[in-house]
Amino acid sequence: MRAERRDSILVVDDEPQVLVALEDMLSDEFIVLKSGSAREALELVQTRQDIAVVVSDQRMPDMTGDELLARLGDVDALRILLTGFADLSAVVRAVNEGRIFAYVTKPWDAEDLRLKVQKAAEHFRLSRQLSYERQLLHDLMNNVPDGIYFKDRDLRFLRVNHAFSRIVNGHSPDALTGKTSRDVLAADIAQVIDAEERRVLESGEPSVDLVREYHLPDGSRRWFSETRAPIRNGNGQPIGLVCISRDMTERVATQEALRESEERSRKQSQLLNSILQSMGEGVVAVDRAGQFLLFNQQAAQLLGPGPHDVLPEEWSSRYGILLPDRKTPLDPATHPLLRAMQGEEVREIEVFIQNAGVPGASVAITATPLYDHEDRLVGGIALLRDVTVQRRLERELLHSQKMEAIGRLAGGIAHDFNNLLAVIASYGELVFQELGEGDPHRPDIAEVLAATHRAASLTRQLLAFSRKGLLQPRVIDLNEVVSGLERMLQRIIGEDIELRTLLAPSLGAIRADAGQIEQVILNLSVNARDAMPTGGRLTIETANVHLPPQAGAPAALQTPG
Repeated sequence: MRAERRDSILVVDDEPQVLVALEDMLSDEFIVLKSGSAREALELVQTRQDIAVVVSDQRMPDMTGDELLARLGDVDALRILLTGFADLSAVVRAVNEGRIFAYVTKPWDAEDLRLKVQKAAEHFRLSRQLSYERQLLHDLMNNVPDGIYFKDRDLRFLRVNHAFSRIVNGHSPDALTGKTSRDVLAADIAQVIDAEERRVLESGEPSVDLVREYHLPDGSRRWFSETRAPIRNGNGQPIGLVCISRDMTERVATQEALRESEERSRKQSQLLNSILQSMGEGVVAVDRAGQFLLFNQQAAQLLGPGPHDVLPEEWSSRYGILLPDRKTPLDPATHPLLRAMQGEEVREIEVFIQNAGVPGASVAITATPLYDHEDRLVGGIALLRDVTVQRRLERELLHSQKMEAIGRLAGGIAHDFNNLLAVIASYGELVFQELGEGDPHRPDIAEVLAATHRAASLTRQLLAFSRKGLLQPRVIDLNEVVSGLERMLQRIIGEDIELRTLLAPSLGAIRADAGQIEQVILNLSVNARDAMPTGGRLTIETANVHLPPQAGAPAALQTPG
């Protein structure tokens, strides 16, 4: 257990035996410092700020005791004077002037002297503590950003800090002393504050965190949170109150911004849900455990009605997901969404879905992993696109291509076939123009027209080959030709072959017959497909090529385009 800290006292006397006697008497309770002269004592007090009591003899050769104690100045140490009866008049005068705490006559009574030193030391400690607490209050009042004020029972300001004075009038705190809220605030606010403070004084209960708007002297408007509590006397009766006013403007603004942000988020969420539900594609999202986070209406139409609390390993059997042959169940390990849950990005694959709620649909699935804001894998999302109609159109296109092949063999009837195509194209254009922008058949007719134009182009080639027709060369963008064929080529070459196009962004124009160019690309792609029976990658690349002049080369190879 730590020993209680002892106070330091200084005893001053020109007689060494007196100093020894005082030390023996007081050293049990105090740390005793000794000085044999008044001047030495002055120097010691200036260097030792912890001296609680100075006990000095009155008669000393260089300086009297009362003069020494008077010259100590503003130090906190309490003063006790030892004197004979002959010097009592000077001592009494010093006591009356407040220069000494007490005096003891010689010969002293040891118990009386010890008691006076004890009281002086206690007085020193209390004075130091009070000074410390006053400094704390001063620092609190003048350094905190919150406005603080004290009022008496008449609701007049007793003390105000700088922060509060800036709120109400921008002047010094002293200017508010003795005034009321009605003197410095708007009448309506002052009336509310007075009523509130009277309630605090009458009830003896604090009011906590009341938010109020103030109009500051600079014309600005700010919000403050105010807490008031009663101040009580020794009997517990309220004799005044204290108020702490904290600027809440930024917090109020933040709360308002948060409310507005939440409202925007709510509207955005509604918009997102509306978009998801109106999409033509199904959207399915799951967490890492396979629990569904999102399942829009189109996904329900493609996969069938709920429930949707199915384990990932059971998705294929639950939803009747088959390979494109429409017989073999999809291996659960190859399910695109399951692979996305494991961090793999899956490009479009095609499956056939058939169950109690879906009679049969060809569906293309693209899946990608889901990551949170810290780039951690949290699940997967899949896009389901119904390609049933598309596959039917592709079959129709394949049949049309077969017919075109027959037409190439029957070059003698190409002219008549061209006339038939002209009729089909004309009626197709009429039907296309009659269909509205939102008509679901409009894309189908557009595909028919596209197929018709391609067939007409083939007929022109047959006619050109048989010298019955003329080519139609014109300036064309080869990139546009390749892009226009890309979807059809992907269908022709099949799912096992990846189609990749690398189109030069600044490709020069060429002068050629667009139909012939399309047929060249189509023939090359079919040949490439046949050369890759187990799958692979077909790359079509465009680029500007600069050929060096070659002697004897045909003129056509020397001309740009």
